[in-house]
Amino acid sequence: MLLDSRIKKIVHIHYRYYGFYGDLMINMEPMSATGIFTVTRELEVYQIIIFEYFDDKRIYFSLIENLEEYERELERLAQVMQVFLDEEEVVINDERVRPKVVGVDIGFKDIPEEPFITYFIFFKGKPRKGTNYYENIYEGELAEYPITAYWYFPPQSRVLNVEASGDVSIIGNNIVVMRLTEGDRVSGYEKIVFEL
Repeated sequence: MLLDSRIKKIVHIHYRYYGFYGDLMINMEPMSATGIFTVTRELEVYQIIIFEYFDDKRIYFSLIENLEEYERELERLAQVMQVFLDEEEVVINDERVRPKVVGVDIGFKDIPEEPFITYFIFFKGKPRKGTNYYENIYEGELAEYPITAYWYFPPQSRVLNVEASGDVSIIGNNIVVMRLTEGDRVSGYEKIVFEL
């Protein structure tokens, strides 16, 4: 998702959302995406990706009134995101890992036309003494909307190097911030080198 990339894609999952609700085609384009990656000392990665949309027909707002349709849509969203994740090559310390969608939620900002979809994702690597690394290879593209990703490593850990598209900054020693603006080129490669 850069969002890892993922953000998604920076996690990097950038995608235009298409879905069906009854006979009506849903066509929502993301307004922005935010990915938050929390890393434990055991190299467990808890990832949250939030996509914000504009839904002028209020289809998602009406969807929540039908529990069966709502649950079906959550399941469908999870399956679609899993397809995107499976297309990425995520490596931690020389071993490929496979991020899994463990939950999805649909919420709204101030108005019914502004839904957001939140994905909860988990993956795990094997930590080692000294230098560790996370690497993500995915299809490059142009960012169609603003994307921000935050990586939060454990206290006393150190981020040594980051290779990623967009603007990258390190806060303290253990927080990485990646930002892409609309139109930025996403290279399709990310790497974070760190000590736990």
